[in-house]
Amino acid sequence: MSEEIIELKKISYHLKNLYLDPNNYRFVDNEDYKIVENENIYDEKIQRRTKTFIEGNKRENIKDLVLSFKENGFLNVDIIQVKNLGNNNYLVLEGNRRVATLKALQEDYENGLDIGLLNPGIFKSVPFEIHDNEDDKKHLIIMGLKHISGNKKWSAINQAQLIYDYLKAYWELERYFVEETKLCKSLGITKVKLRSSQRAYHLIVEYKKSDYGDQFKSDDYSIFVEIIKRPNIKEWLEWDDTWYKAHNQYNLQRLFSWISNTEEIKNEDNDDEEYEEFEPIITKSAEIRDLAIFIKDDNALNIMEKYKSVSRGLIASGEIDKQNYEASLKELADGINKLKSYKDMISLSDADVIESIKKEFLELIPKKSSLDIGQGNFSVCFEYGKNTTQFDSIEITNYKVFKDFSINKLNKINIFAGFNNSGKTSLLEAIYLLTKQNDITSFLELIRLKNKLSSLNPNWLNQVFDEGIIVSGIFNHIETSIHLEKFEATNIDKKDDYIASYKLDAKVDNRTLNNTIHTFGYETLKRDNSKVEHLCNAIFKSPYFYNLNEILQTYTKSIEYKTQDGKLAINMVIEFIKGIDSSINDIRLSDSNNIKRFIIDSDKFKEKNLDITNYGEGLQRIFEIALGFAYSQNGILCIDEFETAIHNTLLKSFTEFVQKLAHMFNVQVFLTSHSKECIDAFVNNDYNNDEISAYFLENVNNEIKTKFVKGERLKYLVDNLDLDIRGNTNE
Repeated sequence: MSEEIIELKKISYHLKNLYLDPNNYRFVDNEDYKIVENENIYDEKIQRRTKTFIEGNKRENIKDLVLSFKENGFLNVDIIQVKNLGNNNYLVLEGNRRVATLKALQEDYENGLDIGLLNPGIFKSVPFEIHDNEDDKKHLIIMGLKHISGNKKWSAINQAQLIYDYLKAYWELERYFVEETKLCKSLGITKVKLRSSQRAYHLIVEYKKSDYGDQFKSDDYSIFVEIIKRPNIKEWLEWDDTWYKAHNQYNLQRLFSWISNTEEIKNEDNDDEEYEEFEPIITKSAEIRDLAIFIKDDNALNIMEKYKSVSRGLIASGEIDKQNYEASLKELADGINKLKSYKDMISLSDADVIESIKKEFLELIPKKSSLDIGQGNFSVCFEYGKNTTQFDSIEITNYKVFKDFSINKLNKINIFAGFNNSGKTSLLEAIYLLTKQNDITSFLELIRLKNKLSSLNPNWLNQVFDEGIIVSGIFNHIETSIHLEKFEATNIDKKDDYIASYKLDAKVDNRTLNNTIHTFGYETLKRDNSKVEHLCNAIFKSPYFYNLNEILQTYTKSIEYKTQDGKLAINMVIEFIKGIDSSINDIRLSDSNNIKRFIIDSDKFKEKNLDITNYGEGLQRIFEIALGFAYSQNGILCIDEFETAIHNTLLKSFTEFVQKLAHMFNVQVFLTSHSKECIDAFVNNDYNNDEISAYFLENVNNEIKTKFVKGERLKYLVDNLDLDIRGNTNE
């Protein structure tokens, strides 16, 4: 075969008699390329398009030849090879770039432009070699010698297609393997290289036949090569290396969907069948290597498809952790064995180091990411000003059990009563979150405290947060609102162990602030916000939370702030507690051995004062609630289950004290109660009953209903009808 190829006949003709090859293999990866039939080769538009393909934008692809021809003239180093089309016309087989360059310089010459040292006579007599009786088979061999095994190699996909085109005529014939061997010898390539390229190309052919075939790009070739290199994936596809075919068509089409843009019906219950587009799950060959690790794990594949992320599937499979764990365990075992051989060298001075390592080893457990919910800097809209009037009304469009719910006629003291599952605590949470505006940290911290978690796991958060939060209200005669929603970010690298994103939009009057966080399985969260702003100072007190940092903050404000008559807030709190236990002289914050705690100075104990936790839960709760007023100055204080741990005999005096503190520090109070005695205490202490509003909440078929009673009317009903607002407001 090779001997036939070199029997060449030299000739020269005018440049116009040479036709560029419109089916040149260079064009395979051009999205505008279409196969041209032989009879259309002469078409002027076809030749112009071919010349444009070869030249590239602003002749970028032939820039080197233009400069060479101008500088050195036409050097007949690489002979132009052609095929005889008849009538003195010739199709260029090899040398399309050189011919295109000559045509471009001829245009320049005819337009009066400089062509350097190039002799214009070349345009009338271009030297080339013609192959007598040339056929397509020899044509392919010629190009293969040049661009597969030669010094001017094409891209891998162009090489693969040339080999495919040569061998496809023999595909179902016994001669196939003979021709395959002959082709390897002719081109000087190994059978390993040839077959590797053909496995990938046959897979591409199958892809082009699929529903996603119109999406194929030459840049995707490396993905198909990587697929066919992975034994696990080939087994999963039931791939036949003899016939270059996947026998498991279901898995094959599933794989094709992962590397393609897909469409899914938004709402299957909707007859309109509106579709939503999704980008490919896999866009890089490196992701195929990750896929191969868990390709046989159906659960991991389902998670990958659900979250459109190979990394999520890899994490779900646990394979990376398993590999790293096994490697680390081996290193640890090797290290300990090596250390044992030096046991006699261990001295007492090494004891602390070894003990520290031992402690870390015993505490070693697999850990995933926890959300960093540390409080950052923030400003407060209504922090100062004695005339701040707080909330007049609240509207909850969506929060837990509340849908399109509103409460009006809010007062200085607002009592929410009702049966279990009536949403009392959720109502307090919604009001509290509204005051925090775009501070998404407060939202995360509230969830952590409610669920008694030491840290907040992002996977757990993603599972429990389903619906968005929309709350609005009128604060100090100004409209304000928050809108928190979960979404999937489009600007996050799919290779990351990305889980979900959360966006909090807050409005005060006509001004909007945003805050966005992105959560990951192993990385720390990423924040995206310019500033954080609270509507006012606010505290949420619950008998089921213990937030030491918050207690310390409220204590600090209580030793700083004074009332109008000059009394420190902390002194007022201690004086009230002395009324409960006359043996108490003072309550001080101690910081011993970096442990902060509150110590009570009491006459009962002469030798040593005790921590406040040694006293009853009721005294501790009164202390913590009372500290909150100075901190919440000109803001709000939310108190869940107000009466919990507080003895009935203290309710009347404590409710009065709360009302006085609310008045002194201009704090609006929202509280829930299960106790008739507590509600009665508020109206029977005879302190500004006109500043009390009471609400009975009831869950009727999953819709929260409310009934309102104003303080003076509540006092009358309690005194005369023994009203129990927790379940009877019909009087």
